[in-house]
Amino acid sequence: MSALGSSSGPLEPQCSPPGQGDELLGIRRHYSPDATLLLVGLFGAGKKTLGIIASVALRRRFIDFDAFFKHEVESSPQEFIARHGLARYREVELQISKDLLTKCDKGCVIVGLGGTASPPQRTLLNEFGERHPIIYVRRDETDLQQLSGTSRDKFNRILDIMNMFFHSCSNFDFFNHTQSDAQSDPTLPGYLKLKETERVFVAFLHKIFGRDDRQVFSSDPFSMSHTYSLQVPLSYLDQSEPNLESLESGADAITLVIGPDDIHSARLIDKLVRHIATLRKHSRVPIIVDVAVSPSIQPAFNYHKTLVTILRLAPDALTCCLEYDNDFISKLNLAKGCTKIIGTLHEPRPVGSEHRSSMSSTLFKLPGVSRCDAIRVTGQTTSPDQNYTCVSFLQDMSRTLGIPISAYNNGPMGRSSICLNRTLSPVVLPSLQEMGISIKEAQCALTACFLQSRKIFTIFGQSVKYSLSAAMHNTAYTACGLPHVYNILQSETLSDVHQLLMDENHGGVTVSLPYKSAILSLLDEVSSDAKDINAVNTVVLEHKQLLSGERVTIRRGYNTDYIGIRDCIDKHLSPANAVREGATALIIGAGGMARAAIYACYELGVRRMCIYNRTVENARKLATYYHQWAQSKSGLNLRLDVLCSTADPWPSDCRLPTIITSCIPPNELGSERPIDMILSEQWLGSRTGGVFLEVGYGPSRTRLMEQIIPRAPKGWVVVDGLTVLVEQGITQYEIFTKRPAPVHVMRRAIREQSIQHGFFHK
Repeated sequence: MSALGSSSGPLEPQCSPPGQGDELLGIRRHYSPDATLLLVGLFGAGKKTLGIIASVALRRRFIDFDAFFKHEVESSPQEFIARHGLARYREVELQISKDLLTKCDKGCVIVGLGGTASPPQRTLLNEFGERHPIIYVRRDETDLQQLSGTSRDKFNRILDIMNMFFHSCSNFDFFNHTQSDAQSDPTLPGYLKLKETERVFVAFLHKIFGRDDRQVFSSDPFSMSHTYSLQVPLSYLDQSEPNLESLESGADAITLVIGPDDIHSARLIDKLVRHIATLRKHSRVPIIVDVAVSPSIQPAFNYHKTLVTILRLAPDALTCCLEYDNDFISKLNLAKGCTKIIGTLHEPRPVGSEHRSSMSSTLFKLPGVSRCDAIRVTGQTTSPDQNYTCVSFLQDMSRTLGIPISAYNNGPMGRSSICLNRTLSPVVLPSLQEMGISIKEAQCALTACFLQSRKIFTIFGQSVKYSLSAAMHNTAYTACGLPHVYNILQSETLSDVHQLLMDENHGGVTVSLPYKSAILSLLDEVSSDAKDINAVNTVVLEHKQLLSGERVTIRRGYNTDYIGIRDCIDKHLSPANAVREGATALIIGAGGMARAAIYACYELGVRRMCIYNRTVENARKLATYYHQWAQSKSGLNLRLDVLCSTADPWPSDCRLPTIITSCIPPNELGSERPIDMILSEQWLGSRTGGVFLEVGYGPSRTRLMEQIIPRAPKGWVVVDGLTVLVEQGITQYEIFTKRPAPVHVMRRAIREQSIQHGFFHK
């Protein structure tokens, strides 16, 4: 048997070479919401791990073919082959595979089929793939070769055959970065790396099934709100150590650009599978693939084949040149699944010049236009003066076409038209600025043209002088070229917030302790989650002028605290402590952050919690509030117990907590005196440890933190308040600015500021 296929694969895989790929346009990548998912690939690619992740995320039954085979014939595949021979095994395997796919055609995740790579298997999988997603799971070849235990030459021969087989009988590709990533932190626990793989793979599955999995809180990238797409050449990711952190630069999308030379690469599919997985791992925005070639230099056959291959990766959008065969766009639409098609047209003259009517006519004569989800028109200019007509052309076409449209001129002389374009304007990394403009330059240009106004944001609270929020937000504004400024206002009375809420120059307010619930009465609108929590930490001010000429301000309240807490818990829970039935949490505190923590834990699936607060009456009020909230939501299942003292025993009818969230500030409000608190040793008795999260931060470790840190060998993971600050700040930045957050900039700012101020940061 071969170690390259499934555990039951033969030594000499048998399959005929697949076709050239155009026949795959017959695939309709639209599936029933409960269609069974099938994962195929070589031994060691991570199919079983990803299959379990998929079964949990999609709430489906997990089936491992080897286990199913053993259940059916009371013998493992290896034992069966040893007893009856490979030929007989193939016959039985094929029949069992047919039975399995027939019986389990809905609500399942299946792994392990396809190991023998025989023609009948290929036919069976192809038929199944007409109505079901089949994902070919790939992994770094060096890792696979080491796992195979075979020589490099033998491995390469078998790999070529297996690649052809799995490619021919699947309709999607996914590269598994779990075990191999050159830029991974070697000190990072394996389960945290797996968490990142889980995030990327689940988002990939949501894309396949057409589920909304938007990970940012900014404007739609295809809207006309001046959105930007970061252009990343394929060659940039080919480097040994590209700066992947910089990908989260504040752009609304990332465009992977494939040039004419890239299409001729013998390993293009391998590069694309790996690089798109890398982009998804290191960013949260949509991925667009742009095959930047023209009919004059690239034959239609190669171009079509490349686009068909890219659809296997389920990108968010794919460009298609309108000058190619328009029948192909019709076929592409059938096979695109949930991928958007951006039709492109390039003219060797300025967009909207004296040839404007000619270009409009050309655009409307192309039948493929009506089948696209968006249009991009580009031109070439020799003078900056020729860029102004882009704006009128864009307005005319937007009204006429009724779909998103981009229009700008390429080259150094066309840069002003890029700044004035409103949808997915191309920007580049600062290190590649000779190729275009950066997002900072584009945003500064809007400000210079008075198309973007300066806004003031302020953090308001009773004890905010140590807050690092201002440094985090201001650094992010500067990095992205936004003209905004973020201030600090400390006050002993809520009434001082009125001056901020009434100021027309203000765009928003961050509300800190102890005003997160009291602020509700001053707001016009409150998001549903903030209503449920009964606490607001983010207020957006929208200033409008009515038709009568009257100026009004609408004050909208949000809660990003619970998002920061939820994401921090979710990212740091080990598989042993994954939230399942019976999981419990301990919430320390009874203020606005405690409200957010309870809501966050509920969203993660925790239905049993305990609250401990020094003022017991406040803890009881909080428990009562959430019990009433649960009843108001048609009797949601939620139970909260109040612990009156650290001497109280943990309730005997529930498990010890694997999530502990401290929602108290490091110091007494209005003083420098640290809060002195430690927990009962019994409460910390979870055999598998858990996550301890502290939402506050200050110059030194709290006593609670000192109590938990030594328990790291017992499975306890500590998440400090600065980590929570960044996570909630990312969402807050996006709500304030309607722009994606430059995550790496914000994290670096907090890291540097914490060192400068001597704050504890794990």
